[in-house]
Amino acid sequence: MTKPFADLRAALKTLGFAILLCLAGGQALALDGSIATAGRVEINAMEYPWSAVGRVNTGGRGHCTGFLVSERHVITAAHCLFNPTVGRWRAPIELHFIAGYQRDRFILHSKVASYRRAETFNYADGATIQSALRDWAILTLEKPIGFKAGWLGLKKLDSLMMSRVKAGDALLVQAGYRRDRAHVMTAGWGCAFGGFGRGGRLITHDCNVIKGDSGSPLILFADGGFYAIGLHVIDLRSAQEEPLAGVLSFSLFHPDGGRRDAASALSSTSARWAMGKPPGQGSEAAIVPLRTIDSLLVNLGYLPGRAEQQSQEARVQALKRFQKDRGLPGDGRASLEVLGKLLLAAAR
Repeated sequence: MTKPFADLRAALKTLGFAILLCLAGGQALALDGSIATAGRVEINAMEYPWSAVGRVNTGGRGHCTGFLVSERHVITAAHCLFNPTVGRWRAPIELHFIAGYQRDRFILHSKVASYRRAETFNYADGATIQSALRDWAILTLEKPIGFKAGWLGLKKLDSLMMSRVKAGDALLVQAGYRRDRAHVMTAGWGCAFGGFGRGGRLITHDCNVIKGDSGSPLILFADGGFYAIGLHVIDLRSAQEEPLAGVLSFSLFHPDGGRRDAASALSSTSARWAMGKPPGQGSEAAIVPLRTIDSLLVNLGYLPGRAEQQSQEARVQALKRFQKDRGLPGDGRASLEVLGKLLLAAAR
């Protein structure tokens, strides 16, 4: 996040939460053999669905995460757009969205032409649950870079899908540009639900998030596809002092039961409550995430060596072995659905 907010302790007591003071964590081995921080691993931002997630650069001094939901619309957290130093909202000309950003390379970039935020969000209110429920913004880009970066579909989370996640039939994924690794995209998956708050408008989960992750999507893998189901807006701790991420549920934007201003803002874009769209032909962004798939196959023991050293034939044979072990059709073909199955296996 761009700036610590005010004390949450009193506001969150009724929900069983306490204020988040810091998110500490150890290190883990990344999929590519490098070191990952706090349970997150580096992923290839040049591959879909990760290429639909990008950095929202604010005035050259800070950043948040955002994600494409159409060819030229990005959703992020509203508080990222406020300049607390001078006490005003940033003008669109001060904002840029970069897709596929990995270290010093990026696929696509666009200036922000305009944005729309919750009518009642006030940065000065601080980080209360009530203000978190209004902490959203939709950016309209000057260029339709989503055609080349791809975008995420939208889904409204319900109790049935929550049960499927708990049963291991679906998966939660979080990806963004955390402050301590601001120039690489990292992700965590297999996150557990912490619960719902405020009539289902707020979702909590235990994916590890810190500053910089504000505006990142909570992604759901289900039925062979990846969907955005929420927007990270606030960091919390449970009553047992376990870290939790506070996510604004996309039920807020749904035409059936959502908030009027949020539903109206989203309906005015070309975003759809359906499957997302992978990058178009000729884009530098990969339609099929081969590097991520190879990394997971290495991690699960189906491929020897490092992900970047694998041949297509080795991948095909490894996928056939994986599919056979999981009772799946054994065609050895890499796909987004296979990526999701591998992520599910790696999360167990």
